[in-house]
Amino acid sequence: MQKLFSWVLSLCLLVGLVVFSSSPTEAAEKGVTVKDLAGRTVTFEKAPKRVVVLSPGDLNTLQTLGVTIVGRPTSMAPVDPSLKDVPQVGNIHQPNFEKIVSVKPDVVIAGTAFQAHVEKAKSLGLKVIITSGSSIDDIKSSISLLGKLFDKEQRAKVLIGKINSKVKKYSKAKTTVRAVILFGSGSSSLVALPTSFSGDVLKKAGGENIAASFSQIKEFPGYANLSTERIIASNPDVIFIITHANPAETKKAMIKLMSTSSWRNLKAVKNKSVVFLPSELFAASPGAKIGEALDYMNKELLKVKAKLNK
Repeated sequence: MQKLFSWVLSLCLLVGLVVFSSSPTEAAEKGVTVKDLAGRTVTFEKAPKRVVVLSPGDLNTLQTLGVTIVGRPTSMAPVDPSLKDVPQVGNIHQPNFEKIVSVKPDVVIAGTAFQAHVEKAKSLGLKVIITSGSSIDDIKSSISLLGKLFDKEQRAKVLIGKINSKVKKYSKAKTTVRAVILFGSGSSSLVALPTSFSGDVLKKAGGENIAASFSQIKEFPGYANLSTERIIASNPDVIFIITHANPAETKKAMIKLMSTSSWRNLKAVKNKSVVFLPSELFAASPGAKIGEALDYMNKELLKVKAKLNK
C-alpha cells in the first residue's frame, strides 16, 4: 500500500512539473532580444503585446503574421475594416508622439527613415524596432525580425518561402524590356535606381533599368535626379510612374510632361507604354504583399514586350 501511495505521489509531482513548465503565463512572460535592421540590439523583458506601426508595409506584414495593432500609420488610403477604429499616429517622417504615447505601446515598429526620431522616442520611454524595405531581401529580413519579436517565426518562414518562390519564378523571365521608373510629379520627379525598392522589383521581374549608371542623390538613397537628356538618349521601351501624395495631381503633371516635345517622341510614349504603378505596391515597401508587386511588374513588362514584337 505504501509503495502504491509513493507511486501515485510521484506521478502527481511529475504531472505538476509538466503543467508548470508549459504554463501559458510563463511563455507569455518570456523575454526576447532582437537585432533590428539598423543594427541595434533591443531587449524586451517579455514579448511585446501592444504594437504601434508607422509604415503601411510593416502594417501589412504584422497583420499577415497575426499581430494585434494599437496604433497605425496616418493615411488617406482605405484600410482593412478591422483597423478602422485603431488610432492613426503619424508616419516615419512625421510621427505624432503625443498620440503614440497615449496608446501605451510596448514597441514601435518603424522604417529606416525613423532613425532620426529614435532618440526622442527613447526619451519618452518608447522602445523602437527599425525595419527596412529598400529591397526584396530587406523585406524578407524584416519579416524574419518581426516573426522572432512576436513569436511568429513559423508564419514568418512561410511568408518568406512564398516570396522566394515568386522570385525564383521570375528569375529566368528576362524580358529585355528597357524601362525607367519615375517617382514624383512632372519635371521634379526622381529616377529609381536598381538599388531602390522599385528598381529591385523591376530587375527581379525581368526588366532592364536604363538608369543603372545614373548617380545617386545623397539625400535620397536609391534615386537619381531626373535627366531628360539621358532618358531621351536611352529611349526606354516603357516609362513606369509611381504616384504618391496626390495621385490625381501627379497624373496630371506627368501627362503634361509626356506631351512636351522632349518626351512625346520617345518610343514608350509613342507606343502608349506609360504605366502608372499602384502606390500601395510601389511607393514604398508593401511588406508581405511584395509578391503582388512582382506579379504586377512582370505582367506590365510582358505587355510591353508583346507590343515590341508586333
